Amino acid sequence: MHYHQRGIFLLRRGYATKYTGKVVTTTNHGRLSAIEVCVTAPTLASDLRGYPLLRRELICKATKILQSKSSASSPDPFLDLYEFLQTLNVTPTPSEVSEILKSLKSPSLALDFFHFCPSRIPNFRHDAFTYNRILLILSSSSLPDKIDKMNEIVDLMEKLGSHGNISTVNILIGAFDGVDGLEKCFDLLKKWGLQLTCYTYKCLLQAYLRARDPNRALQVYRRMKRKGYTLDSFGYNMLLHALAKDEQVDHAYKVFEDMKSKHCEPDEYTYTILIRMIGRLGKPSEALDLFQEMLSKGCKPNSMTYNTMIEALVRGRLADKTMILFSKMVENNCRPNEYTYSLVLNVLAAEGQLGKMDEVVKISNKYMNKSIYAYLVRTLSKLGHANEAHRLFCNMWSFHDKGDRDAYLSMLESLCSAGKVTEAIDMLSRTHEKGIVTDTFMYNTVFSALGKSKQIPHILDLYEKMKRDGPEPDMFTYNILISSFGRAGCVEEAVRIFEELESSDCRPDVVSYNSLINCLGKNGDLDEAHMRFKEMEEKGLNPDVVTYSTLIECFGKTDKVEMAYSLFNEMLAEGCSPNIVTYNILLDCLEKCGRSAEAIDLYSKLKEQGLTPDSITYTILERLQSGSQRTSRIRKQSPITGWVVSPLR
Repeated sequence: MHYHQRGIFLLRRGYATKYTGKVVTTTNHGRLSAIEVCVTAPTLASDLRGYPLLRRELICKATKILQSKSSASSPDPFLDLYEFLQTLNVTPTPSEVSEILKSLKSPSLALDFFHFCPSRIPNFRHDAFTYNRILLILSSSSLPDKIDKMNEIVDLMEKLGSHGNISTVNILIGAFDGVDGLEKCFDLLKKWGLQLTCYTYKCLLQAYLRARDPNRALQVYRRMKRKGYTLDSFGYNMLLHALAKDEQVDHAYKVFEDMKSKHCEPDEYTYTILIRMIGRLGKPSEALDLFQEMLSKGCKPNSMTYNTMIEALVRGRLADKTMILFSKMVENNCRPNEYTYSLVLNVLAAEGQLGKMDEVVKISNKYMNKSIYAYLVRTLSKLGHANEAHRLFCNMWSFHDKGDRDAYLSMLESLCSAGKVTEAIDMLSRTHEKGIVTDTFMYNTVFSALGKSKQIPHILDLYEKMKRDGPEPDMFTYNILISSFGRAGCVEEAVRIFEELESSDCRPDVVSYNSLINCLGKNGDLDEAHMRFKEMEEKGLNPDVVTYSTLIECFGKTDKVEMAYSLFNEMLAEGCSPNIVTYNILLDCLEKCGRSAEAIDLYSKLKEQGLTPDSITYTILERLQSGSQRTSRIRKQSPITGWVVSPLR
């Protein structure tokens, strides 16, 4: 700092701020006794058009202050900013405020700063550019109430008499959804005396398309045409997609012709939209014509285009043309995905040509990987084509060092469902060759299939192998085995497995007891079955509807009607609701013993409970009405299902 008598001194600081001092009194010796200091507001530099140049240092400093973390000494960044601006006697311009808003990372912080400016900065007033900036920030944010906040900004503009420009309206159209929001935009256009631009029309068209209103979008498009405005390819594709989805075929074709006449070349997405529309209307030939036109225009189909065209051919069940197009797809180095293979597989299955799956694999051999093999095996298995799935699985097994667990499991389930248990057991024993670890679920799948076919020797061998080599049996394993031995009448084996379950880390559950009780009761050991029922209750397990129904059926078969009825009443007292099977079993028991009145009362209870009688119920009622009290059961074919049914199973 330099001092001069009767002169001025200058203190230079950042941001071109000057402190000016003037000597107002002196001593006899010429020394300074008082100085008057004032801060002179800096003069803003302007560009060639006369607009103030942005002060980048000010923008950066203000942004840094606002985004700085609060501290004990300075908990309020807005207070810091206010003091900073006061110290420098600086008033940011609307353009600088707009840049600061743009630099803030938090939409909420930006909104607070927006409201701070006119309330704490002297002589500051927002203009259209700052309004547009905050509206744009809010529209792009993920704030849940962003539309409400945008409406508040618009209301503030109207309250202060501030007019927006066409960009303001464009931002609002892009953000608002629904008719009400767009009506508000139209009102603003009238109030502010603005004219729609080409971009505004595009925003309107997209807004109606977002609102799933293709008819109004089409009206906007027609108004654009009358004004001489045109869409770009993105806008045309959006409109075509909406019209195609709404099945407005004629309008879609008209827009497509307009697009070509306006020198806006359709791209692969345009043709994909139209091919999908025509294909879903069941016109594969027209879809193929569009595909050929696309190729003649030099458009290169992508995987979505190929899939769409293949889908159109599949809908028309044109298996041969599907195979040709699939071959072309691979030839043009376009990788098929799972959806492509599913389409090809479906049309071959529908036309009885699944033998061509080998050709499909051969054509796309360079793209065939473990994942695709796995997908095909899973899909064929789900569709019930076990032989084709097995053949493909063997291909995968031969050509890949590592197996796919999902494909393996799908194949295992498919073989078991088809009753090919020998092949399933073989697969189970060879999984380690491809690095797949066998687990309990895989064993349970095979045990379940073996149990249904009553192949007890295979079950015993596989169970011994499981205990010897692992994995450990779980609760489901034991329950499946008990049920399987019971179904085959092997009571001793069922009891042995139950005892092994009791001594294992698992503990018998309701299903375990139900399986054992069913095995004992239906194989003549009713006393033991009833004892297990009591044991189950003693261990704190609550018998369910299956437990009671099983025992009631067993007592009914041995003409112990009183015991069956007693169990039924106990069931009700315990709060366990009987189902239609329970009622059918007891009705049959009562009818068989000639207790028709009690059977009629029981039927009334069934109706009161809100249950719907089935074919077995009506069969028993017919016998009651005819007065039949036959002790032998005649198995009749159900007129509803075609299955041979009996109330006792």
